Amino acid sequence: MAVEAESHGYDASVIIPHYAGSQVFDCIESVLSCPDRPVEVILIDDASIDDTAYEASERFPSIRVARNRSNLGFVGACNRGIAEATTRYVVLLNDDAIVEPGWLAECIDALDSDPELAAVQPKIVQASDPTRFEYAGAAGGLIDRFGYPYALGRWFDNVEIDTGQYDEPRDIFWASGVALVLRRSVALEIGALDTVFIMHMEEIDWCWRAWIAGYRVRNVPTARVRHIGAKTLTADSFRKMYLNHRNSFMMVLKNTGSFALFFVIPVRIGLELITFLGALLTGRLRRAAAAVAGLFGTVGHARHIRRERRRIAMFRRRSDRDVARMMYGGSAALRYLFGRPAPCAPTGLESRKSGGVT
Repeated sequence: MAVEAESHGYDASVIIPHYAGSQVFDCIESVLSCPDRPVEVILIDDASIDDTAYEASERFPSIRVARNRSNLGFVGACNRGIAEATTRYVVLLNDDAIVEPGWLAECIDALDSDPELAAVQPKIVQASDPTRFEYAGAAGGLIDRFGYPYALGRWFDNVEIDTGQYDEPRDIFWASGVALVLRRSVALEIGALDTVFIMHMEEIDWCWRAWIAGYRVRNVPTARVRHIGAKTLTADSFRKMYLNHRNSFMMVLKNTGSFALFFVIPVRIGLELITFLGALLTGRLRRAAAAVAGLFGTVGHARHIRRERRRIAMFRRRSDRDVARMMYGGSAALRYLFGRPAPCAPTGLESRKSGGVT
């Protein structure tokens, strides 16, 4: 396990990647108005196309602004923030998120109480309707064996009303990048976010690596964050669909053990072909093209995937079989296609809390 860094008087660094838009003012104000833990706020100005980053520094003189000379993309901006931070804990917070009182104290308390936790996630609800979960993470991220993510409170495109059904803290497979509270020492150990991903699923890939390294990820449903969502790319954007297909397949190839890949790859390719044919037959040509482009995009990064597999093998402390215990063993995509409900989150490692390879 990695060694913790000095806190330098702050409990956490709140990293807010920003490109444009006035919603960042509400985000910063909500963080600064909830002084439940001493934090530094670092706004990463990713070569913004407007003056909002400059205005934010004028409105909130206590924050630190780090300006990128060129646009690095969401993942690049997050990594710049992680590099700038010196605290034990780092929060990656979307600039269109509004935090609620007590959110950070609850998350830090969870991390303080369990050194095996690499990251935690608060409950994420819609800013326009806080009674309903938000698509990007909801009450905690889950995944199937073939790399299709879903969440407690969000079953593919369907989101649930929050009635307290997920208010019991539990281990999850991934924590949402909307409000990801991570242990900085783990990021130093396993690496920051994968910049090849650009955006979408980069946090899932990171959490997968954390599981491999012997850590765990957990939700903190007593903490809440409201999120606007779908600001950078709309749901019907070809680029968004392409990145989702490509990044999902890439993280499977990066993180799945060699033996399991012989089973996982053919099934995953088959599921992509089903998506392609289904979209083609229903006239959703953009979706069909994105599925095919995602496969070719994955192949185009074969060298990067091989390099990452070798690097991940160097810090592996948990077997592929043990990591798979935290996944749904079947196909979530087929389950959803046939109208079946979301499977419950696996709990195979919660009782064991073992970092050893079996």
